[in-house]
Amino acid sequence: MPPRALSLGLLITVIWGLNFSLIKTAEDVFHPFLLATLRFVLTAIPAIFFFPRPKVPFRYLTLYGIVFGVLQFSLLFGGIWAGLSAGLSSVVLQTQVFFTILFSVLLVQEKINTHQAAGIILGFAGVAVTATVTDGSMTVLGLFMVIGAGLSWGLANAIVKKVKPEEPVGFMVWSSTVPVLPLIVLCLIFEGPASIGHSFASMSWAAAGSVLYVVYPTTLFGYSVWNGLLKRYPTTVVAPLTLLVPLFGMVGSMLIFHEHLTTMKVVAAAMMILGLAVNQFGGRFIRHRPAVAVPAAPVGSVVTESTSEGLP
Repeated sequence: MPPRALSLGLLITVIWGLNFSLIKTAEDVFHPFLLATLRFVLTAIPAIFFFPRPKVPFRYLTLYGIVFGVLQFSLLFGGIWAGLSAGLSSVVLQTQVFFTILFSVLLVQEKINTHQAAGIILGFAGVAVTATVTDGSMTVLGLFMVIGAGLSWGLANAIVKKVKPEEPVGFMVWSSTVPVLPLIVLCLIFEGPASIGHSFASMSWAAAGSVLYVVYPTTLFGYSVWNGLLKRYPTTVVAPLTLLVPLFGMVGSMLIFHEHLTTMKVVAAAMMILGLAVNQFGGRFIRHRPAVAVPAAPVGSVVTESTSEGLP
């Protein structure tokens, strides 16, 4: 990958990592359902007027919008609201990689490899370690909600793999119209008109800037650049950059919210990142494992069965 493309890829991982802290900042004013509503309204408008409707069946567009929009972001924003720190949320959400593999096996009939299974086990072991954090940056409800967000994202990825939209940015923009009405209904039920009005009346510059950050750099710019990189360069070169998202997520939370980096957090993050790395690079290592050298038999000798043991 050329230096310019690599720099863009690294910039996107920084933007996505810091996104978790900006979500937490926005939630000082906006409740989770309202924040999710704003995210999708501003993502769809005015972009919907510039991108044609993707050529995919309407049912898949709707299903993706519900799973990715209503479920994933309600659970992610709700999990941070419920007490899971921005740093830990950035780590736990990476379970989406493992859920993507599992749903691809179940729904798209892909095969799961040994190294992928090992990566999944390592990743969820890291999540289990996260549950032992006791410094106030973790709540059980927040943890399970963000795991649910990872599960929803994995299902959404499996839908994309099945549909294979030719216009991925247009697909994202148009699917963003689907969650708006359900999220507005959830806002009215769980937050109420008075709470919604109070949020806008008390909106600070920090909260407004955080909402705009979640929409434009994170979503529209981030996914547009990322999809462009995936289109021009091999997935095996681009995808590993996502391993840096939890790192920047933890650093951002430490800088903005002074989150303490405890031993258990380091262990949990390391196990998650190791699981992701095994999932990403394990197959490459196995494919390039050197063959076992077998000494040549003397001329005229008979090669016995025991001589061939150990050949690949």
